[in-house]
Amino acid sequence: MKKPVVLFAVGEVEWRYTQEKFRSLVERARAGGRWEVCVASHTQEICDAFKPLGIKTFCFPGKSLPYVPEQAIAMTDLMIRLTQDIHFPGSRFPLWKAIAMDDYQGCLDLWEPPGRLPVRPDLLVYPLIGIDNSTTASSYFYTVMLAEAKKAGAPVLGVEVSPLTNRQTFAATLADYYAVKTDYSRSFLIDRGVAAADRIFVLPPEENYLLTCRSDPVLDEFFKQEASARERIRAPEGPIVIFIPHNVAFVFEIREILKSLKRLRHPAAIFLNVTGSVTRHSLNEREIAEKCYRDEIRALPNLVVNQEEGWLWTMFLSDVVWGPVCSVYSEMASFYGKLSIVTQTFGEKKWLGENLFLEPDPDQAVRMIESWVEQRRSHQRRLGSIVGLALEGDRAMEPGEAAHGA
Repeated sequence: MKKPVVLFAVGEVEWRYTQEKFRSLVERARAGGRWEVCVASHTQEICDAFKPLGIKTFCFPGKSLPYVPEQAIAMTDLMIRLTQDIHFPGSRFPLWKAIAMDDYQGCLDLWEPPGRLPVRPDLLVYPLIGIDNSTTASSYFYTVMLAEAKKAGAPVLGVEVSPLTNRQTFAATLADYYAVKTDYSRSFLIDRGVAAADRIFVLPPEENYLLTCRSDPVLDEFFKQEASARERIRAPEGPIVIFIPHNVAFVFEIREILKSLKRLRHPAAIFLNVTGSVTRHSLNEREIAEKCYRDEIRALPNLVVNQEEGWLWTMFLSDVVWGPVCSVYSEMASFYGKLSIVTQTFGEKKWLGENLFLEPDPDQAVRMIESWVEQRRSHQRRLGSIVGLALEGDRAMEPGEAAHGA
């Protein structure tokens, strides 16, 4: 059976804005090999960057054609005819009066692509055009890509690179599905009626990073190690993953945490992290954990006592970090967007940051995890997962039902 074709359109501005990290996002989206990933760009430099990954590329440099006033006037007249019944909400003021002779005619230009796209996409993924990436070259290029998707009857997945603002609502309507960076951006699109809530998803923090202009050597190294680390520690991708950093001074708290996890309603993989260098009375930390929590470990079939010295990658593969004391684990987990909970007997109950919470009652902590999972993960997806949903959703739609207006 032929694999569906997912075409990524990558312009020079997004390439520079993300410091070439967009390449890692594309590579992650093709993980699993369920679809064929291709890349189109208007610069050969970007196409060449994807070739070592074994990804097919298509260069569409195009060229600008001479401006013909008569053609511009004719196109403006056509736009007025097609939009004459569209008014600004709550008024009788027609849209064309605001933009026809200014934003529309003033920006109208002709651009000739180098030919037809040599592949028929089943899904187009492109950066939403915004304040930071609306250059002449990228505007031409994305217009052609959207037109090709329209011809192929393919849905469009818009990715937020330039932060969404109220100055770009119109451009954002050209997609059928959305992968955005923050809950604010998701609310922005929903509140303005750009798309239904079930078509707008928030990327997880690590993929959000790939769409920013910042540099983080820890995350950069994680992406290199991710596949091997996941295979080595057998971290699943479906259930939530809970990372518990063990501490021999808080055996009681760890036992209470493990007991309370039996009441967690969501499927979860649990990693109880120990280190090989810690010993007490001739027992290493792993032996201490296996003896102290024998009954709790038996009651949690998805629990693994993990003795990875490179605990950092295990933490990055987790969704929740839950420990008995504030530590480097809780601090880093919170910083990198994980839900971080500290449960210490007779401890305080309060937020220390956006994702770090002190909760002395382990049962209350379990309820917090459940609430977080339901609220956060109901609309948070990796880009690869969103691609799959868009492909499946499109097959379920009636012909001609695609929402974008490319």
